[in-house]
Amino acid sequence: MAKVEKFREIYNFAFGWAKEKGQKSLALDTAIGMWQLLFAEKQWPLVDYWCQFLQEHHNKAISRDTWSQLLEFARTIDPTLSNYDPEGAWPYLIDEFVDYLNENGIIHEGKLSDWSFKH
Repeated sequence: MAKVEKFREIYNFAFGWAKEKGQKSLALDTAIGMWQLLFAEKQWPLVDYWCQFLQEHHNKAISRDTWSQLLEFARTIDPTLSNYDPEGAWPYLIDEFVDYLNENGIIHEGKLSDWSFKH
């Protein structure tokens, strides 16, 4: 439990540390770099798909809410999305990401189709 809380502290600190002074949001490129760094240790299998999705479909700064909610999503939702509830209170961007995973065949019949990152 202490490890989970420590990671959450570091993760939440990283948002404020990495954003430009005076800005409320984190630049997309910076957020992607931070996620790749932070989740490398935690081994979230969907991090590369998340980053690819953002580069292709979002191209905007990342709010603190999206930043925080992504950690909860990564911690509580199985990478196969087997316990994902489309009626849940996830930010719109995370719902769009789930649609992206399904539409691109990354998640197929409750399984992560390919653990390797596709460019």
